[in-house]
Amino acid sequence: MDSFKQEKVQKFEEFVDRRLKPDLVRAIAARDKIFEQQKVFSDLKRNIENLEKNGVNCLRSLVNLGSEVYMQADVPDTRHIFVDIGQGFHVEFTWSEALEFISVKEARLTRLRSIPI
Repeated sequence: MDSFKQEKVQKFEEFVDRRLKPDLVRAIAARDKIFEQQKVFSDLKRNIENLEKNGVNCLRSLVNLGSEVYMQADVPDTRHIFVDIGQGFHVEFTWSEALEFISVKEARLTRLRSIPI
């Protein structure tokens, strides 16, 4: 009977190692991606609200060209911004349109985060 229990324990450990641990790694990666997206949209929302509050119509900014190479960029009109909506697409929004999109996106990400994996 003792060898039977040992065999069962070994099969269960194999199942955990082959199936459950990889599933957990994927679930954690998916969760982390959602958290990162939430942070990006939260930061964008805060920046838009600061632009509105301070009445900023133009600005100078550092833009990452890639590989941590930056250059200065002049933005002559901040009333419209481009927002990455996913899949490599960017949409031009007014501030209010962008804030509305962000609210919808944040609600969707919150729902995704609460789905049990």
